[in-house]
Amino acid sequence: MSLGNRIYVRKKYIDIYRELRTDKLSSPQIFTENKDLFTLCCTLGFRSGNRNKLKNAEMLLWSGTLDDHQEAVLKVIAVKSSEDRNLNILDDIDKVYKIAEQYADYGMEILIEEIFKPYIKEQESGALTIVYNEKAELLKTIIHYVDSLKEDSSPFA
Repeated sequence: MSLGNRIYVRKKYIDIYRELRTDKLSSPQIFTENKDLFTLCCTLGFRSGNRNKLKNAEMLLWSGTLDDHQEAVLKVIAVKSSEDRNLNILDDIDKVYKIAEQYADYGMEILIEEIFKPYIKEQESGALTIVYNEKAELLKTIIHYVDSLKEDSSPFA
């Protein structure tokens, strides 16, 4: 079985991904897999209409770990982002993932600004992480935020 393509995120965000999928007594697990948060970030970035060029990136996951639904979401986003919404972009899977990475980067900025800001701690290296003792409240905040996104504002409409 092929692992697929490498999917990258900005290095300063890697600890956020790790912390939100860690389950400890002091901090509950919020996401079970990095791919779940990545797909959420990608969708939020696409919904906003903005994406960033990745700088100083680090591998987050293999594309082979994405489930069928997540893979479909990333492909739809790539098609809707391409010139003339052309399906030919699906022939270049590297480009599909590059587009997803760019939207996910901007989506993480949205999450940091709208949700994570009170829970973020910046390390000396510039990397961002989540403050452990605040994660229980953060889970409620994320659930409320995602729930507040209306279906009628679906980025796929």
